[in-house]
Amino acid sequence: MNQPIAPIAVRPWTLNGMSERLIVSHYENNYGGAVRTLNAVRRELAALEAGAPASRVRALKREELMTLNSVTLHELYFGNLGGEGNKVPEPVGTLLEEHFGSVTAWRRDFVGAAQSLAGGSGWTLLTYSRRQKRLWNQIAFDHSQAAVDAAPVLALDMYEHAYHLDFGANAVAYIDAFMRNVNWAAVVERLAAVRADRPLPQEDLSDATLPSLSIEELSAQLAKGEPIQVLDARPRHHISRTVDLMEGAVWRDPDRVEEWIGELSPEQPVAVYCAYGFHVGCSVTRTLRERGYDARFIRGGVSAWYAAGGARALRPTGN
Repeated sequence: MNQPIAPIAVRPWTLNGMSERLIVSHYENNYGGAVRTLNAVRRELAALEAGAPASRVRALKREELMTLNSVTLHELYFGNLGGEGNKVPEPVGTLLEEHFGSVTAWRRDFVGAAQSLAGGSGWTLLTYSRRQKRLWNQIAFDHSQAAVDAAPVLALDMYEHAYHLDFGANAVAYIDAFMRNVNWAAVVERLAAVRADRPLPQEDLSDATLPSLSIEELSAQLAKGEPIQVLDARPRHHISRTVDLMEGAVWRDPDRVEEWIGELSPEQPVAVYCAYGFHVGCSVTRTLRERGYDARFIRGGVSAWYAAGGARALRPTGN
């Protein structure tokens, strides 16, 4: 089964003390790399012939477990960013008091566990044990040492790639920044799900009211040679900071739709992307649809395309 790229579940420019550059690099390179590795391992496993050496099967199965957990933990990590971490809501606070004595005691234990990984690697997780029906903090190495019959409801990535761009070796400052940005609403939803024996929810900030395409769907259409107009609609201030765009795409200023809309063919569908698949790409898509074009926005934007290993092209000079 091919693992799809999940659109980034946080607006990277909104975080307090964690830069957009850090979050996007983490998402595209480390999360995206885990997804690509997982799919490569699964292809290799599927191609193994009967009688393959046990050592090779064992190595691939171990790599599959590690990368699958890395994918899942990264999705949880991005999904629990974007809030005001100091404001623990009552439903969570009550449980933390019940299981740790107080919110302060929980925070001290969680931060202490994270600091124990400084200079090393691993994850710090607030985990709900379905068997014991209680919360506890754990650390996990190599993405794979998680408690049996338990679900993480808050995930903190303590691998150096999660903080080095902004904080260098200062893991303590990174932990402080993370705690300021916890999205407790996501934690509340996760707790409600696991306590009711439901799957963990998948955070998705895309506009569900508009027709859209996943990265995988777009890639499949392009591979088949289907006629589709790919439109880069990142704002001028954003596109000016980069030198590339999706291969086969053309950039058009989203603030000047009236000036270029006539250049599009009304006979071919249009795939519109912005940076992350939030407001701008959706706004342009909505305008094009109102004018009669078969337009869809690309979930996750160009960042998801890059995370999936999609091809890039240099942006023409003068655009």
